Amino acid sequence: MRGSDLQTRRAFRRGLILAAAIALLWAGGGLAVVALPPQEIPADATPQVQQLNPSQAAPGEEVTIVVEGQNFSPGAYVSFTNPSIHVVSTRRVSGTELEVKLAISKKAQAGAISLYVSNPASIAAEAEFTIAPAAVPAPAAPAAPSTPAEEVHPSESSTPEVTSVAPPRAAPRTQASLKITGKNFAQGAKVSFLNPGIRVLETTATATTELTVRIQITADAPTGKTSLFVVNPDDKEAEAPFEVAGGTTKAAAVSEPASSAGQRFDVYNLGDVASLLQSHNKTKGTLMVTGQKLTYEESGKEVFSTPLSDIREVDANIIPGLNLNTGTFHINLTSGKTYNFIAGSLRPADSQSIVDSLRKAIH
Repeated sequence: MRGSDLQTRRAFRRGLILAAAIALLWAGGGLAVVALPPQEIPADATPQVQQLNPSQAAPGEEVTIVVEGQNFSPGAYVSFTNPSIHVVSTRRVSGTELEVKLAISKKAQAGAISLYVSNPASIAAEAEFTIAPAAVPAPAAPAAPSTPAEEVHPSESSTPEVTSVAPPRAAPRTQASLKITGKNFAQGAKVSFLNPGIRVLETTATATTELTVRIQITADAPTGKTSLFVVNPDDKEAEAPFEVAGGTTKAAAVSEPASSAGQRFDVYNLGDVASLLQSHNKTKGTLMVTGQKLTYEESGKEVFSTPLSDIREVDANIIPGLNLNTGTFHINLTSGKTYNFIAGSLRPADSQSIVDSLRKAIH
């Protein structure tokens, strides 16, 4: 009896389960649809494309489009054979929808192109995508100028003009700082000279009306009158006279205070005599003659400054007994102080050129 009782209880449980299932199927007086787990789309299924939204984009745009269709398996992707369209990402939303982010090149040509949807192991489905013509921007209304007058931005049609160059001349073997005044000097304006012996070291545009130019004149520069040119980036230029002093004009150049003003020389300060030939690890500075004063600066800070009248001697350093020029030079002051230097180029000829220039400035 015990065996028959066990069978009876099992049958009773099966009956309860069957009754519950029937109750669910007939809920509401009709047969309910039971949702079964969706079957995954295989990788070799052929996708179908029904619609693109949007179906076009303009050059230079980044756009996200929705691809609607069927049979989009996990790993489905979108591609183009046109190199002007880059697929940034493809996201499978479902078996019937993909979300694709595109970047359109600015150089893309207008017209219809093919978009392809592929599953990992399937043939591709093709759809049409359109590159729209690039929009032509409406002409902008002229805006009132907002640039301050002193900024270096002249009108495009302006031609530079030079009204003065100070100093108007310099001697061979010197460096000089020229102040060029005028108008319509554009940002990026360059200065050049007809004389091949004049080298432009630096040009600074401080305003549309002023340029500062640092030049070096070689020892063999042809003397006499020459031309200076200010050239804007659009190749419009202005010409002005300049002179390399020498011969009969040399005395006149020395007699004018402006001829010795603004001279700058890149040098190394060598300190005492023991370090004359040990110029490594030194800081490059600048010797400047401005008006009737000699100044030496390092890293923009003044080390010493003295009137030209307090300079007792400027001369090259010679090794006694051998009459050998070390390529360095000294400046002796009436106070007894001595400063030793070497040209920033470390060339003896340039050191001698500085000595000659300082002597002319002093006398």
